Amino acid sequence: MKKTIALTWGWTGWHIIPLLSFYNYFKEEDNYNFLWVGEETGLEAEIAEQNNIEFHDIAAGKIRRYFDWRNFYEPLKNITWIFQGIYYIWKYKIDIIFSKWWFVSLPLSIAGKIMWKKIYIHESDIKMGLANKVISKIATKVFSSFPKEWVKTITTGQIMNPELLEWLNDLNLEENKKLKVLVIAGSQGSTIIFENLLKIIPDLSNIQFEIILWEKNKHFKEKFNIFTNTIVHEFVNQKKLWQIYKQTDIAITRGSATVLAELYYFGIHSIIIPITNAGNHQIYNAEYYQKLVWSDILDENKNLFLELFRKLDKYKNLRKKDLNLEWFFDAMKIIEKEIK
Repeated sequence: MKKTIALTWGWTGWHIIPLLSFYNYFKEEDNYNFLWVGEETGLEAEIAEQNNIEFHDIAAGKIRRYFDWRNFYEPLKNITWIFQGIYYIWKYKIDIIFSKWWFVSLPLSIAGKIMWKKIYIHESDIKMGLANKVISKIATKVFSSFPKEWVKTITTGQIMNPELLEWLNDLNLEENKKLKVLVIAGSQGSTIIFENLLKIIPDLSNIQFEIILWEKNKHFKEKFNIFTNTIVHEFVNQKKLWQIYKQTDIAITRGSATVLAELYYFGIHSIIIPITNAGNHQIYNAEYYQKLVWSDILDENKNLFLELFRKLDKYKNLRKKDLNLEWFFDAMKIIEKEIK
């Protein structure tokens, strides 16, 4: 009989894509049934529906590491929804729980421990988040993108989405006539990056920019469209993203661990601008890639537009040399071996 894997995670797109990548990798084998447990008001419900993954709602109370009156009652949700998690495990015969992050993971993972189910988590960032710290205590195994010595931890690297390579016909690179710069900053806290780009694009006509805005930055579309050297997308799915990646020389991005790994595999030089209002994990991720592949790090609060201009002007003759796709599925191969 097929085993059933419950995927659990939520919040934003870049936090959800690794779970979708996990699903896309394993569905090809047809050895598992899948369902997704998250918040029905979150983006995860929409992603699950788009990919025909059975979805079930669960709630969780966020644990805040600062004084907040909600700390007195919201964690009580976790107790209530642990029982809901037990019900889901029993009703849908869940064998394995695969968790990424965020507090919606807690109730189902605790329920899984009570029901003696296997629990696996994958930590994308170099610093483990609070929810994963809790779940790691009861997990069967902890998979980490970065080399770590946490208990029960196996270093895997980032989980990559097979859709990025699905339509990749060949590995031959065409050298761009102009430096091609991709801006892939995501929604959370990225306004400062787009505002500073608008200041320098008029003076960088010798560079071709391709900009992905995502949901919360669509209002920038008209402002960027006035320039002849910009291509603007509100959203790009993974099947389209590989085409952009293949022809990109440099990317301006935040410190998202998943994106930094994608850029590395596609041989793209990164200019990283960690967004500090999202916590320190982006800074740590950026510092790791700076040492690994000589990425650049810029401070969002120190003359960002000027530093961006200097970097792009310095690299105007840089062109991509190769791809690193031979290691693309290493993480999933390790995870697959452990789960089997």
